[in-house]
Parts: sequence; structure tokens; C-alpha cells
Amino acid sequence: MDYYDLITISTRFMAIMNPTTPEKVVRAGEMAALTAGDRVIEFGCGYGTILSLWGERFGISGRGIDLREEACRRAAETIASGGLSDRIAITRGDVLEEMPDASYTCAACIGSSHIWGGFCGALEAMGEWIGDAGRIVIGERYWERASVPPEFSREWGDVLTEYEILSAAGEAGYEVRGVLRATADDWDAYESGNWGGLLAWMAENPDDPALPGVRDYLHRIQDEYAGYGREYMGFALFVLVPASPAP
Repeated sequence: MDYYDLITISTRFMAIMNPTTPEKVVRAGEMAALTAGDRVIEFGCGYGTILSLWGERFGISGRGIDLREEACRRAAETIASGGLSDRIAITRGDVLEEMPDASYTCAACIGSSHIWGGFCGALEAMGEWIGDAGRIVIGERYWERASVPPEFSREWGDVLTEYEILSAAGEAGYEVRGVLRATADDWDAYESGNWGGLLAWMAENPDDPALPGVRDYLHRIQDEYAGYGREYMGFALFVLVPASPAP
């Protein structure tokens, strides 16, 4: 069973595949000053919840793109259930094979900057999809402190400290409009959701030859979270707006 299959199994009960909440997603949209005139593209759109929330609250239009067929199916259902299919499209595809279309006014990527190798690569790539006045909402893991045990940090080579994230945003020509951090409860709910999805699949498929690998994955992510993740790893929604030209 490959990594994407494991993600589909572990997130089966989730609406948002990251340690954040609908309230924080809406607040990020407010910080980004989203309105009915905005066209938003979300990379790694998961199950369509973020675009749906913004469509219902702010009247945005746009597009979500994800690599996983199951994610796109569920996202399309989410968008349709909100009566938003005429304004928001869901596309299955590889972002790296897409030709940038700078007609969007906001680009979002929540927990998927690994598509471009991390935060800095994501900012550069996402900037090609928005005009000069475009905004970015990016959900990103970060180190809670500069000193992290090597056995953990080497598994997350693309993760920056929060200070490095803010610095990189400035170097890329953005001001940080706001930060919406995950709480300990948000992290617990997210991790527990993953565990629940995996355990449910194991109970439903006791004779599947992939079961030992799924069990190993469950125990690995539990050990990782209990041993290191809860202490050293943060997550936040960062809202970035264009910096004003220097006088």
C-alpha cells in the first residue's frame, strides 16, 4: 500500500486534513480580505472543505486541485452539497504539470507545500498563479524551537522555524497579515482522527495482506507524535499580502 492510500485511509473521517478548524479557516479568509470578486486556487485541496467554507462565507469562485482521485471525488461532493458547483471546480491532476494562470487573486495551500519541496518553493510557485495584488494563505508546519532532536528533525528536512517562515515571506515580497496557530487540542484532534481512520480500516479488513503495513504506519505516527511531534512541531495558517513598494 503506497503513501497516498494510507493518507486516504487515515483521513477518511476528516473534513480538514490538517490541525486547524473551520473557524480559523474563515478567519484566514477575513484576513485575506476575500470577497465575491475573488478567484481562489487551492493546491492540494483535499476534501474541498476550505474552498467550500470560503465560497459560502465570502462568495468566492475558483478551483481546487489534488492528486488523489478519492480526494477529488469527496471534494466535488462537498462543493456540490453547498450549491457551489457553478463557481468552484475540482480538478484531479499534478500541480507540477500545470501551466500557471495568473488570473487568480488568491492562492491557498494548506499543509501541502511539500509539492514544491517546502515553504520557500511553494511561495515562488504560488506567486506565479496570482497577480501583483494577489494574496496567499498557506498552512505550514514549523519547529516550535530552534533545537530539535536530530532523529526527528532529519525526517522533516523541509520544515522551518516560524522565524524562518516570516523571514522567507518578507524576502519573497510579502507582508504577514496574520498567523492562526494550531492549539494542542487542534493537534490532538487531528492526530486522533488519523488514528481512528486507520483503526477503522483495520477492523473492516482483518484479512487484507496490507494490514501489517497499515498497523506499522499507525504505530509509527503515534510514536512520532507522542515522542516528538507534540513538543516540537507547530502548525499555523499564514496569511500573506503583497508588500508595499519601498519609497
